[in-house]
Amino acid sequence: MIAVFQDMPAAGLKLANINAMEGAAHAAAAAGSRLIVFPELFLTGYNIGQQALHELAEPVDGPSVRAIADIARQHGIGIITGMPERNGDDVFNAAVAVDASGRIAGLYRKIHLFGPAERSAFTPGSEICVVELAGRRVGLAVCYDIEFPEMARALVRAGADLICAPTANMSPYWEVPTTLLRARALENGIPVAYANLVGDDGELTYTGMSCIVGADGRDVARAGAEGRALLCCSFGSVAAGGGCDQLSTQATDVRLDILSAWAAG
Repeated sequence: MIAVFQDMPAAGLKLANINAMEGAAHAAAAAGSRLIVFPELFLTGYNIGQQALHELAEPVDGPSVRAIADIARQHGIGIITGMPERNGDDVFNAAVAVDASGRIAGLYRKIHLFGPAERSAFTPGSEICVVELAGRRVGLAVCYDIEFPEMARALVRAGADLICAPTANMSPYWEVPTTLLRARALENGIPVAYANLVGDDGELTYTGMSCIVGADGRDVARAGAEGRALLCCSFGSVAAGGGCDQLSTQATDVRLDILSAWAAG
């Protein structure tokens, strides 16, 4: 099973947010989930300002990820969560993946930074990331990344059979968790797990509507636009099959040889 957690983290309070992750991981594991996905920058909060993000940023082998690894090991569940990650002088909007043994399975640094606040706070990533987690090949994306068809297609071509996207999608972009998420799943024949923030955060209002969308582009589980939620579903219920390949053939039929030449020109 896979789980997605929707909530608002405590601004700047890493220990409180790690404790929230522990509670959600415990509940998800008790329900039989082997993997849980948390929202973008859930470790620190999203809308806390550049100075706070830089002060709270940690390397991937820092104390917060070690604590998250302990949670994964204790409950026997893989964890994907967003965090500000420091590497020397650079700070990245990152998603870290930890497997059920507590091993760091992978680190993804957000490639597509959204708006001037993110572009001033973070260094953009430069590599896609597909990791082995809970018996799946998981492609990682962070929020705005999943709005680009090219991103999902690149992850699928790199071998992903599931995309997990920690997210901080806010109003007025209500079509992202509905229309765009379903399109990414359907056009690639791959399930997508989307963990969003929810509620008011200063001048921002997050849209919630976290979801697990099947390979046929249909919702398997969806949270509302308000309130905390924990979604759990079986891997089998989101996998390709049952006619999905016939519904969507774009991933195999796309003529990148032609389209890439036009894009380059």
